Amino acid sequence: MQNNDADARNEHARRDREMTQTPINGSGFPTKVHRRGFIALVAAFPFAARADPSLGEGWILLGESRVNLVKNFSIVPVTLAKGLFTGLVVEAVDKPIFIESIEVTFTNGETSELRVRSIISAGSRTRKMLLPGLVRGIRVVKIIYKRVPTGGTATVRIHGRRSGA
Repeated sequence: MQNNDADARNEHARRDREMTQTPINGSGFPTKVHRRGFIALVAAFPFAARADPSLGEGWILLGESRVNLVKNFSIVPVTLAKGLFTGLVVEAVDKPIFIESIEVTFTNGETSELRVRSIISAGSRTRKMLLPGLVRGIRVVKIIYKRVPTGGTATVRIHGRRSGA
């Protein structure tokens, strides 16, 4: 009889541990809480990306890069902490740039190439480009561009459209 009581207590303690380690999400399924991910999310919260009202609702700044117009590509890290996205826009801030394409690497390792093939004048943007799939977490955005006669460096900003917006 004591073995059954001890087994019942051990089983109850095991269930309590599981419940504190795997909370139930909104859909009723248990989800694993990773401490490092939680700490990274809490640490990144004060640095949340700012919205750009001129693009409309749901667009936020993912990153900015100073591109060397002698080279032919620039890599902008994004990370999953910024959220899930459905579209991208690239803005040329101070100099014109000829963008060949944008290569997006998602958090699951897949890549997608978005063709642009146009000159983006200073202060203007590319068209609003949809990402494949419903919503995607972005790891890295690689901007592939061609050298323009002005040379030097140019600043580009990448905006993403958040899912659900």
